[in-house]
Amino acid sequence: MKTRFKVGILQNGIIAYMSIINAKPFVKWAGGKRRLVHQILMLIPVKFQRYLEPFVGGGSVAFAIGFYPMMLNDANSELINTYIVIRDSWTELIAALDEHRLAHSADYFYEIRKVDPASLSPVAKAARFIYLNKTAYNGLYRVNRYGQFNVPFGRYTNPNLYDLENMKKVSKFLQGVMLSSLDFLEFLENYAAPGDLIYLDPPYHPISQYSDFKRYTKEQFRESDQMALASCFDRLVSLGAYPILSNSYSELTLDLYKNHNIQIVESPRNINQDGKRRGYVREILVTPRNQ
Repeated sequence: MKTRFKVGILQNGIIAYMSIINAKPFVKWAGGKRRLVHQILMLIPVKFQRYLEPFVGGGSVAFAIGFYPMMLNDANSELINTYIVIRDSWTELIAALDEHRLAHSADYFYEIRKVDPASLSPVAKAARFIYLNKTAYNGLYRVNRYGQFNVPFGRYTNPNLYDLENMKKVSKFLQGVMLSSLDFLEFLENYAAPGDLIYLDPPYHPISQYSDFKRYTKEQFRESDQMALASCFDRLVSLGAYPILSNSYSELTLDLYKNHNIQIVESPRNINQDGKRRGYVREILVTPRNQ
């Protein structure tokens, strides 16, 4: 079995996997797990066959694990297109991003925001995606009911659109990784198998009127989806896979996963309409009780 990780010992003596490539997320992502990666790594089993992630987002956990074979998925097709372009055509992407950086202004931002991504080549679409991600307000990615990106300009005067060395590392990391853009249930029904480690990081169940971590696609992610995901978690356990799930700390999520191990953690959150509400918030990490 081919691996791309080294084993490290955390402060409490627990073994954790760390990528030998040391790639990092290339986009800003609301709900990203950079600050929780080490706590998530502490929960993974000593042995597993493959790593699957149906809501990959910025990819913090996947990059930290660095395990092969790996299957990454997200319902946001523009995000997955960007992963594919970085894997296969990163030098072309860099050139396109340089053009965006040179032309950057508020007027240019709104001009690019109006462009229909379906009219663009994969490289141009990926460059647009990263440019808007790095120059929109707070790095949010949010779409309206028609799937149109609608975050306002972030007033960045000299945005850093990419880290060249990290872009090379991400491209290397993604070689051999299967990438798809499917509904999470379709992805798991098609590919989950016994022995798989599966990290589930869905759009969080909202806990306030300002929570806005569900509008990554025009379909959104509703309470019924949270319930379907909880049922899927149970099926994955019965299958012999090892799911780990993160979500908001709420009455609904505590009830949905009450038959499993629930660890309460605190995570920093910097994206909120009300600046006074930014800070640490409670979240949960869920693992199977009987494994």
